[in-house]
Parts: sequence; C-alpha cells; structure tokens
Amino acid sequence: MTLQIGRIDYLNMWHVFHLLADICPEGGDFHYVPGHPSRLNHLLATGELDISPSSSFEYLLRAEGYELLPGASISAREEVQSVLFLSPVPVAELPAWLSRNPGPICLTGASATSTALLKVLWSQKWGLPEPRWENVEPGAGLSTGRPFLEIGNLALRHFVHPPKGYHSVDLATEWSSWTGLPFVFAVWIVRRNLPAATRELLGRLQGHIGTITADLDSHFEALSRLPELPDWLTSPDLFRYWRAMSYGLGPSEQASLALFGERCSRCGLLPGMPGLRWFNA
Repeated sequence: MTLQIGRIDYLNMWHVFHLLADICPEGGDFHYVPGHPSRLNHLLATGELDISPSSSFEYLLRAEGYELLPGASISAREEVQSVLFLSPVPVAELPAWLSRNPGPICLTGASATSTALLKVLWSQKWGLPEPRWENVEPGAGLSTGRPFLEIGNLALRHFVHPPKGYHSVDLATEWSSWTGLPFVFAVWIVRRNLPAATRELLGRLQGHIGTITADLDSHFEALSRLPELPDWLTSPDLFRYWRAMSYGLGPSEQASLALFGERCSRCGLLPGMPGLRWFNA
C-alpha cells in the first residue's frame, strides 16, 4: 500500500517537501505527485491522491468527502507575495477604467481559493460592480493588458520585479486588514474512508510534517544555496517570502477558514459553510 501524496510545485512549499522527501523518501510507502493547486484538487476529488496540501476552497466545497490534517496549513497574515491582483490602475479607479476599457478581469485557472478570495474582496470589501470574469492560462495575464490574478512562483516574480504600469494588490494583506485574521490558502486534505494501512502511513507522515514545519527557519540558510532554486530570486527575497508563510492551523486560522466559507456563501460560491472534520490515525 503506497501513500499517494500531492506535492505543490511552488516555492511556498518547496522547502517543506525537500525536507519531507529526506524523511519519507519516494519508494514503497510514499509516492509524490506534483502539480499546481487546481490539479491537486482534481486528483483528490477523483480519488487519485490520498492526501495533499490543497486549496482551502476545495475542502469547503467538498467537505463531505474529506478530513483535515490537524495543525497544518499554508497561511499568511501581513503579506503572501505570491497571490497578487495586478491592475493598470488602483482598485478605487477600476470602475472608471473598465468603463473606458470594456472587457474581462482575468483569473488564473491554477487556484480555486485565490479566485474565490478575489471575488469575495471585489464585492464585499471593495464594493465594486460585478465584472465579467475570464480564465486564462497561468502566466498569460500580463500579456492580456487586462487586470489579472496571478499565483505561485509567477506571482512572486511579479512581486520581486514589479511589471511596469501595473499596481499590485497582495490578497492576504487585503484579507488581514479587513478581518484581522490570517488567510488560509491551503490545508492538508485527507480523503475519507481510507484503508487502515493507508491511515497508518498518514499518521507517520503527519508527525514528520509537524516536526518539519515547527523548525523551518533553521533550514533556510542551507536550503537557499541549493542549485534548483530560481536565479531571479535573491536569498534575502527568498527568506522574506518563506518567513511570510505560516504552516499551522490554530484557532485564528480556523476562525479565518470559517469566515472565508461564510463570505463565499454570501457570494453564491458555496452552498454554506461546512463543519471541520479532522483526521485521526
């Protein structure tokens, strides 16, 4: 019985998985399946993964088929740097700009959570008229000349090297300034009703994830020197990015997750806020 583990292809989890692969190596017990969050959502929903750090919106949408790994998430409070809304004008000027430049607001198909968060902020925090939304391929937003949502390493590159003529809005900062809470971008989702042997492996994995995320700072210096990291990111920029992340799922993160579900329900993105059901080995 091999545990099928989703592996996010972004720098916000690269260091976690690099360390995890040393403790739980690819082989008979563990198999890692890489992908962006929306792909991992799909693989979870179709039963091709047993566990994955995946979109918090995916859990809220299909909670009846899932459990949450206690104490584990990908969250951010002050800034996330890799979930950005980029616009030719400041947010307050968007209605006038859109009236002069009719067309869509471009969304990335790579993240269900970030898309839902932008829609919640758009209507409930910014109070803007409903636009026409349109999905574009990850990385294609800048070439459209339209306001666009970008996530992951592509967004981080725009954060570090801002594109000329664009205003950048960090969506975690917007959520935190509005609610006073961190934003939970991803949770570790476990499929329900797994066999006992698989749940035993999950219990082992859970312990190692907790150990790694509790001591990440001590590994930053060594990890930052590894050759597989992108050359456009300096060590200070990388450290700032990693330190912006939080990997727990404590009371404030749980409160934020519940509030996000309620806000999504107001927008018609969810039928309601489900309960949080926890994995127990």
